[in-house]
Amino acid sequence: MAKRASKTPYTLVAHGIDIHGDLPRATVAALKAADRIVAVSSWTRGRVLALGGIDESRIAILPNTFDDARFVVAERSGELLERYRIAPDERVILSVARLATAERYKGYDRIIRALPSLQESSGPVRFVLAGDGDDLDRVRKLAREVGVADKVTFAGFVPEKELADHYRLADVFAMPSTGEGFGIVFLEAMGCGTPVVAGNRDGSVDALAGGLLGKLVDPIEVGSIAAGIAAVLRRSGPPFWFDRAALSEAVVEKYGREAFRSKVAAALGLF
Repeated sequence: MAKRASKTPYTLVAHGIDIHGDLPRATVAALKAADRIVAVSSWTRGRVLALGGIDESRIAILPNTFDDARFVVAERSGELLERYRIAPDERVILSVARLATAERYKGYDRIIRALPSLQESSGPVRFVLAGDGDDLDRVRKLAREVGVADKVTFAGFVPEKELADHYRLADVFAMPSTGEGFGIVFLEAMGCGTPVVAGNRDGSVDALAGGLLGKLVDPIEVGSIAAGIAAVLRRSGPPFWFDRAALSEAVVEKYGREAFRSKVAAALGLF
């Protein structure tokens, strides 16, 4: 409306979930009329282009960043180990997500289905699922049906002040999503030195720099998820994935605040 009234130019930022499904006509019109569109990943850029009527020269990719002063390498929290009663021989898989029916695409239920295979291949494992929402009862029931209820810890909502300690608790952070616009949680986990497993069908690919920073799997196939997590648990991959300080340094170099400032300048310079 401002553009129509006073020819004011504007830029829209597209993250991913905000352009899922059937968009209101007003939103599509706003995207098509925007002078510039900034997409957080190649996948999101593709979804914008799929709307039609938008010249690709008007879209720049600007990956997300994270708080690299807060998500840093530190010792595991003894308090969390005790709270969740994690045994000394258990390997911890962590996922952080809103457990909402609308966000089942994050794949936490497929990790639960992968747990029996992981127990066979990797020994004692514990899946800590952090988050709350209207999908919780279904997921609890699934864990019982699969026979892994004692291997899944439902941590509930995790306050911001405890989030970094949860990342540090894990041997691997996994979120095999199929609809993630980017995935800042991957950056936060890697900033804490925790290796990650992500899906290869959405913006998670950009967050993991095309597989350079972490393991990409087919997020639809439970077998692929299990194999990917098992590979990370046995430290199969580039050595820096399993050196907490080196992994943290790599993600800060690629997606930290300083890198983000440079990318902002570069993205705006395209227009």
